[in-house]
Amino acid sequence: MTLAVIFVIIISLVGYGIYRFFNPFGELVNEEVSDSYFYSRDKEHIIYSPMGNWFSLGKHEMDVDLSTFKVLGRDYAKDQQYAYFKSRAINFQIDVPSFNVKEGYVPLDKNYVYVLVDDLYYLDDSREGFKILEDADPNTYVQLNYNFAKDKNFVFRNNEKIKEVNHESFEVINDEFCKDNNGVYFYWYQKPLRIIKEVNLSEVVALTNSCIRDDKYIYIHIGRRNYEEVDEVINIPFKDVETIKFFEDHAFIKVDDKIYYEGVILEAADAFSFEEIGYGYAKDVKYVFFNGKVIPGADSKTFKYNDIKYTFSDKNNTYKAGEVVKK
Repeated sequence: MTLAVIFVIIISLVGYGIYRFFNPFGELVNEEVSDSYFYSRDKEHIIYSPMGNWFSLGKHEMDVDLSTFKVLGRDYAKDQQYAYFKSRAINFQIDVPSFNVKEGYVPLDKNYVYVLVDDLYYLDDSREGFKILEDADPNTYVQLNYNFAKDKNFVFRNNEKIKEVNHESFEVINDEFCKDNNGVYFYWYQKPLRIIKEVNLSEVVALTNSCIRDDKYIYIHIGRRNYEEVDEVINIPFKDVETIKFFEDHAFIKVDDKIYYEGVILEAADAFSFEEIGYGYAKDVKYVFFNGKVIPGADSKTFKYNDIKYTFSDKNNTYKAGEVVKK
């Protein structure tokens, strides 16, 4: 063992010792629910510290009834008298006995579903922390994903009722597509739902968290092409579903005997020998590609990534952003 390694170990141990000495926490109150509510070392107090990162994000000792204190979500808790957001008692019309949190971040009680208006509410008395989600039924309310929710009467998107979908048949497919009995929709941030009329509704399934297929086509949203922003939902035909392959860089897709990049067929690519190298690079038996374009003169057989030097090279040259690095 070299002196340098020994020195690093000693410094690490000293640093950890200092951290432990000043660390004010005991155990997490409920580590399965939250990584931010701790007992004090003497177990007589509750301390809130985001993710336990007291050194950077601070800590707040809470005045709670310890015997009835219960963690409900990452940033929510209650005792017999108050419901808490982070370290602060919620100053709102909460029914504490029935107060609960769904999916770790949706607060509700027997009367209402609540919407967090300001994440910094716990720091400032002047902030308005919560509002009631109008017309939401807390007894049947289900959060379908981060964007959509549903109760017995309505579908909600980003905490607003929506009327452009059928309530009874509405389902979320993945992070970018949803459906009802009228069709499949693409959704993205605050943009309106976009219906994809040609999809075979009875056959649609998720392929990834951002891509779907039916029995004939793959559907995917393209946001960039040739370094420019675009906004297209394209369909890619396929014959054999078993041939569909997504690479780590989802700009590349293998379908049947073709490789697609940013939704366009990569005509020069051989699908059967194609492999992703990373950071925009790929190769097949004949060519090396960078961001979907052939690198002229690059030697496919010897082209590789050096994960120690963080360089891409073949037997002749080193490459940066798809260009030969001058020696």
